[in-house]
Amino acid sequence: MGKVAILPPSVQGQIAAGEVIERPASVVKELVENALDAGARHVDVSLVQGGIERITVRDDGTGLAPDDALLAFARHATSKLARAEDLAAVSTLGFRGEALPSIAAAGAVRLVTRRSDDAAAVAVEADAEGARGAGPAAGAPGTVVEVRELFATTPARRKFLRTTATEVGHVVDLLTRLAVACPETGFRLEHDGREVIAYPPVRGLRERLAQVLGPERAGAMIECEAASGGLAVSAFLGPPRESLSTTRLVWTFVSLEAQGGGRSARRWVRDRLLLRAVLDGYESLLMRGRYPMAMVFLSTAPGELDVNVHPAKLEVRFRRPQAVHQLIVSALRSRLAAALGPAAAAGIPPAGGVAERSPEYGTRPSPGAVRLVPMAPADAPAPASPEQAALWHPAPAGFAGLRFVGQILNGYLLCEGNDRVVLIDQHAAHERVRFERLRAEHANGAVARDALLVPEAVALPAVQVAALAEHERTLAAAGLEGEPFGDGTFLLRTVPRLLRGHDVGALLRALASELVENGASMAAGAAADAVLATLACHSAVRVGQRLGPEQVRALLDSMDTVDVNAHCPHGRPVAVELSRTRLESFFGR
Repeated sequence: MGKVAILPPSVQGQIAAGEVIERPASVVKELVENALDAGARHVDVSLVQGGIERITVRDDGTGLAPDDALLAFARHATSKLARAEDLAAVSTLGFRGEALPSIAAAGAVRLVTRRSDDAAAVAVEADAEGARGAGPAAGAPGTVVEVRELFATTPARRKFLRTTATEVGHVVDLLTRLAVACPETGFRLEHDGREVIAYPPVRGLRERLAQVLGPERAGAMIECEAASGGLAVSAFLGPPRESLSTTRLVWTFVSLEAQGGGRSARRWVRDRLLLRAVLDGYESLLMRGRYPMAMVFLSTAPGELDVNVHPAKLEVRFRRPQAVHQLIVSALRSRLAAALGPAAAAGIPPAGGVAERSPEYGTRPSPGAVRLVPMAPADAPAPASPEQAALWHPAPAGFAGLRFVGQILNGYLLCEGNDRVVLIDQHAAHERVRFERLRAEHANGAVARDALLVPEAVALPAVQVAALAEHERTLAAAGLEGEPFGDGTFLLRTVPRLLRGHDVGALLRALASELVENGASMAAGAAADAVLATLACHSAVRVGQRLGPEQVRALLDSMDTVDVNAHCPHGRPVAVELSRTRLESFFGR
């Protein structure tokens, strides 16, 4: 007798269910997506004991005919595609035809559905043994699916579930993402008889974000749109001051262009390419280890996106990943720069007048442009005292209009403005100016450089030499021309003019370490910014360095000439403000 045998249908069902149904949230996902595909405008979800004892999903979408209701529990049954060619143009959330039979293999299911023209609803009951009609039933137009005793037949799977609170949290996250994708639909979640979330239908995405994130956060988000070559991106971007310690609020959605010029259902996905593009778009605006709050929606033409690469449809594959990355990065960078620029912050055009040339800091404009400095991160702890509360507030006027009072602790510039005191990190401020100047020169292909009279051989670990060689052109474009020279050595022939007199060996080691840490094969644009940020850091004035009044004035003036000046290239805040009202409150005035 041979060793190969076909598994019994019940075992096949449990294996298939294991690919799709991991926890109660998986059941909710499949059922709610089916409801949205059916045109539901209200979806109610009820859980008992975290969904283990019972999950109920009720919708007001298009119901099923009696025969279709029974057939829907057959393996690979679907109404959403008929041919293999249809996979390239799927515009619905669900299509694999495995949700209902997989759920039935994991628990006892009762479905009650009714079309609006039908006199009564029809009921179907299903479990691991199969589906069977349960006759007519009372029910409003739409569909109700009840799942009981999840994983009762597979107790080993139950043991891997977390606490009730954790399982409910997964459902909350899921429904919140679906609510963001479908603002025109209302969502409600109840657990053990208590309402957990309620998102009534709204007209637009910003209103939905106000429900999900709160009006203040939603109102501060920056809207962004761009399109190129059959790809379109729209996004709501949190300002850099609203950074988090994780990527939990970087949400990415994909959809296909639907027929007639509309858009198909938005599908939330966890995709490394999209996440990397969002983080690269925020490059130089966030501190290391901090992440933005961003909702990004990518729409593609049919054939550009494959959504059939994951059983639960949580991952996707792009036909042109580089084009997707480039579109998102360029759109986010340009929009953030415009939104954070002096004119945008002031609500007025940039200051005009005759510019004056500063040999150390570049062009100096007439006073008048204004900028904002960062507020506290979204997940920062609440201040414990008035002194702490005085930090992370935005400065409402420009740097050029400040009066320099003095330098304190050999690294911080104390300045006075209109009813406010501003404290500036001299290194972070100068670093930002240098970075923007280098970036502009790099964009024009002309970073000023000096040839070394004697090329400098810098000893490095082999992996760092390889990283420098990988980005040899990027380094050369930034004014660092050189090449590997023997084992463990990089020979440097030119340096940027801004670094004249600096320790180029230490600079090269820092650059090599940065490139290795970020990955030797990182995108060219990200690598260029990383190089320029390191150059700016090494050429900027340091904490502990004394500055004269003329140097401070030149720096303050220069801060209003750059596109972004609230953070250094590595994301640290440049300045903090203390209002006169807050200052006087310290003394009981």
